[in-house]
Amino acid sequence: MINHIGIIGYGVMSKNITINLIKKNIFISIYNKEKIKLKLKFFNIVIITNCLKKFLLSLPKTKILIILIKTGLPIKIILIRLKKKLSKNDIVIDFGNSFYKNTYLNNLIINKKFIFISSGISGGSLGALNGLCCMIDCNIKQYILIKNILNKILFFKKKRYSCCISIGKSSSHYIKMVHNGIEYGILQLISEIYYIIKVFLKYKKYIINVLLNWVKTNINCYLLKILINILIIKKKNICDIIEQKGTGRNTVLNSLNNEININTIFEALIIRIISKNIFFRNLLLLNNKNNFIINYSIFLEKIKNFFFFCKLQCYIQGFNQIIKIKKKYNWKLNFNNLIKTYLNSCIIDSNALYYLINFKKNFFLLKIFYYYLNKFNLFKKIIIIFLKLNLLTFFLCSSYNFLLILINKNYNFKIIQMKRNFFGNHLIKYL
Repeated sequence: MINHIGIIGYGVMSKNITINLIKKNIFISIYNKEKIKLKLKFFNIVIITNCLKKFLLSLPKTKILIILIKTGLPIKIILIRLKKKLSKNDIVIDFGNSFYKNTYLNNLIINKKFIFISSGISGGSLGALNGLCCMIDCNIKQYILIKNILNKILFFKKKRYSCCISIGKSSSHYIKMVHNGIEYGILQLISEIYYIIKVFLKYKKYIINVLLNWVKTNINCYLLKILINILIIKKKNICDIIEQKGTGRNTVLNSLNNEININTIFEALIIRIISKNIFFRNLLLLNNKNNFIINYSIFLEKIKNFFFFCKLQCYIQGFNQIIKIKKKYNWKLNFNNLIKTYLNSCIIDSNALYYLINFKKNFFLLKIFYYYLNKFNLFKKIIIIFLKLNLLTFFLCSSYNFLLILINKNYNFKIIQMKRNFFGNHLIKYL
């Protein structure tokens, strides 16, 4: 049983994973490009060095290395260097948010000189400290070799470690990419819901009370709890721009290339791009003051239902994307296991996930989706209120429009195809 591992990179995630492993009596060697000085000394930390040779010599004969550095070229460079120094039995795990196509190419570069495993992790810095959610692609033999170390890092609840195994080169990094796309969507959805509640309730203490009641219901999710924490903490002035690292953009581009609809995630990405146009947003600023008489308690209940439906739609669209790409590349993945892995341990953890367990062929065929589909008129009234008050609701309106397409059989798609055929032969299909 191996109880000594190497960690490459020493950022926030690496630090917290190191602390987590130290508490569980695992010995650690750390390699970082820049020199590090720890404030406290731990007997579990064998070496901290910026020399790769010293780092590798400090490890046992059969080595397990975890990479937690910037994705892209830095990972490619370190893998090429390790290729010359490691043996066939050594294991290297890429815990970063690497783009799945880069991971596939890295597999080809390594050419089986050592065992290379890709893994997507979720849970943030707190998860690294207390237990992560892990999506990993490897075979059973490889998993047995790393199981002891991996279980020390993972979140554990109800006799289950938060780990989902997929079989297929780079599949785990693809799943993590879509996970981040869903995260983009839910973050945007919650911001719009908060904005609407703020328009009607105005005072922070009333908003917090509403949200605290909501987290006790089926719409509870990790990102909603974060919003409550942010509202309770004293407000700081930050720049009104939403940054992105690219995983949401990659999710959308992949969906476009494979003709998969994820309109909710797409809207969340567009908002991030629009947020950067500060000059034009300030130039065209208008004060919209509309008085609207409404029963707040009834309206908030309607908003809560709409919120749950939109969140459900975001999950379903993301998961359907994984299903289609899984078939395309012939990856093996137990979807129920993936959903159970997300519960209680990752950024997109939500009570809505319980409704998606035990699906059969398509998430859109689930009873819970049809239950909310029948609330169309309720959602319609909510959208009308948004429009009258000029409320910014990209995500909510996009979810509603998608619902319209599902229930409206007379939407004239064929007119566009006929126009295309008018100025060029585009192969019209006749019934």
